[in-house]
Amino acid sequence: MKKIFSLVALVCLLMLNTNAQTLSMQSSTKLYGFKNSDGAWQIAPQFQYAFEFQGHFKRFAVVKLDRFWGCIDNRGKMIVRNIFHTSDEAEAAGKEWEKGDEPGKWLYPAQNPADGKWGFVDYYGNWKFEPKYDGATVFVGQEPMSFAAVKTANRWGCIDRKGVMVIAPVFMEKEHADLAGKQWIHGRHYDTWRYPTKEKETGKWGYVNYLGRWVVTAEYEDYDFFGPDHNYIYAQVKRDGRWGSIDRNGNVVSKCIFYTREDADYALSQKEHGRNLADWRLPVTDIATGKYGWVDYEGEWVINPIYEDATHFINDTGMFATCKLDGLWASIDNNGEHLSQNCFTLSSEAYQAGYEWDNDQELGHWLYPIKNKATGYWGYVNFKGQWVIQPTLEDAKLFIKTWNNRVAPAKMDGRWGCIDHTGQFVVKNIYTTSAEAYEAARRWAEKQKF
Repeated sequence: MKKIFSLVALVCLLMLNTNAQTLSMQSSTKLYGFKNSDGAWQIAPQFQYAFEFQGHFKRFAVVKLDRFWGCIDNRGKMIVRNIFHTSDEAEAAGKEWEKGDEPGKWLYPAQNPADGKWGFVDYYGNWKFEPKYDGATVFVGQEPMSFAAVKTANRWGCIDRKGVMVIAPVFMEKEHADLAGKQWIHGRHYDTWRYPTKEKETGKWGYVNYLGRWVVTAEYEDYDFFGPDHNYIYAQVKRDGRWGSIDRNGNVVSKCIFYTREDADYALSQKEHGRNLADWRLPVTDIATGKYGWVDYEGEWVINPIYEDATHFINDTGMFATCKLDGLWASIDNNGEHLSQNCFTLSSEAYQAGYEWDNDQELGHWLYPIKNKATGYWGYVNFKGQWVIQPTLEDAKLFIKTWNNRVAPAKMDGRWGCIDHTGQFVVKNIYTTSAEAYEAARRWAEKQKF
């Protein structure tokens, strides 16, 4: 009985001494150690930094030695090698030591000070997987589906707890490999999960599945994401400086012909929203010639690219747009047929001509001042570009837009006056500027009806 009592007393005494260990810094060296209750050094000051002891029957303290973190027991023995970059990693290893789990059940990324390579160690700091990686992260998940992201040849992949590369190292960023690893753990969306990455040899972009295997060949200059919901099956990609759309298997949905990713996405949205695709048009330039034409949502030419400039159809499904040919503008229908001759100086004038056609207005309802390229004289045309007032004027302006009293400033013999819709001067050409003639035209129009 006395022996049992003595043993219990000894244990209690040891616990009291252990609990009395106090973290202290030696002022002369600025190093940390631990003192007992008498103030004497129980563990000599040798650490660049240290934390108080923690744990219960197997107590340990996290310490920093030679720039790296590890753990000591209450006798000062290094029970977790100082190989960790952070105190948190060392503390996690210490807690595994305290629980008494078998070494190797939990692994920790560690960097070899000799060459800077990364590997994985058990909580004693023994190498489980030799340091051969350029980077490494902690393991995620539970066995048998647990992974850690590793970096090799400047790309990230994932290994399992046996050290097998289960996700090929193709990812540009650690976070991308981590996303793939989480998909691997859950085994979901194998047929739909896609992530963009760049092929090292060509520098082109493609898409891989969560095993890091190429699903969409790396042949694009730029990319967009498919999205995280795994339901959206399209993405925009760039080739030869232009954007188009593909599905998750790399099949082309719309050719790479659009100026911007937004245009390609807009074209694709027509199909997704069930719009009337037969009438949908978008103006783009031909890469080879730089000429404008119109394409459908698939990027196929529906109006050939022969124009110097082009505008949108109304809502891209309207009946007319304007185009520039030989330096002058015309209006055009969605089949590519010219509604007017290319005789207008401004796109807005050609647009107004198209608007007249689209609204079935009387031919000649409005007249447009046009300069004859051959003679340099001005006249007026209807919305088809046909001469109504022959080009005999030195200059001409738009008609005042009132149906019953149309009149326009016009110049002849170096002076401005005003003509009616037949081309006759109703205000004599006696003014120096068109503004003066315009004001005279306005006063005349207020009095006249014809």
